[in-house]
Amino acid sequence: MKDSMINMMLAMMPYMKPFMWFSVAIVVIGILLVVGQLAFKSNGNKGIVWSVRVTFIAAVFFLAAQGAGVYLSMSPTVNFGDSSKFEFNLVSFWQIGLGFLIAAIILKVLGKSKQDTAS
Repeated sequence: MKDSMINMMLAMMPYMKPFMWFSVAIVVIGILLVVGQLAFKSNGNKGIVWSVRVTFIAAVFFLAAQGAGVYLSMSPTVNFGDSSKFEFNLVSFWQIGLGFLIAAIILKVLGKSKQDTAS
């Protein structure tokens, strides 16, 4: 059982960095929607809710992957350095997941604050 989970984790590792950058793009879109809602009094509630949900799912996924890595005695990380130049700037999944969780909470609070004051 553990061997198959380790093989699955090793197969997924190359796709973690693109998934992380996709989630960062969703957070940026959410921030732009919140700024647009606050500055231009536009109605971007559906987009903000969508952004919060996707960001929260990414946070849960990275935190769960960290938990699975700890269970398998592995340390799942994303390398932000250039491995061809032997630069290794490793960031643990729990740090990425925590960042997404905080971003989702902030987006939810800021997106709701304008909605509550309008009613």
